[in-house]
Amino acid sequence: MNEIAKNLRELRDKSGLSLRALAEAIGLSHNTLATYERNDVVPTVNNAVKICEYFKVPVEYLLYGRKILTDFNDEELLKLFKEIDEYEESDRKVAKNILKKLVKNVSERKKIEKEI
Repeated sequence: MNEIAKNLRELRDKSGLSLRALAEAIGLSHNTLATYERNDVVPTVNNAVKICEYFKVPVEYLLYGRKILTDFNDEELLKLFKEIDEYEESDRKVAKNILKKLVKNVSERKKIEKEI
């Protein structure tokens, strides 16, 4: 079984979905999904995106079984970072400085708490 077939099956199993339920949720036929899971056919890019959007995973997760580019536990934080990434350079620089100070302050606070 190739990675896509295996990863699709794992995503579906973890969610407790039948092929029919997933197919209905994303607008594909259950036969199409079955061909992907049997490794008879590789999903089109559009269908891979539909699958990944449903499971809220990046496309590389379907391909490789892991997140390659970003591995955030907090989706809200990831959205904020993506938004900041679109800022002009000067505004990104300010955001980076604020984050650096926050990280330093949290680190310092934890050191003090250990001393108490």
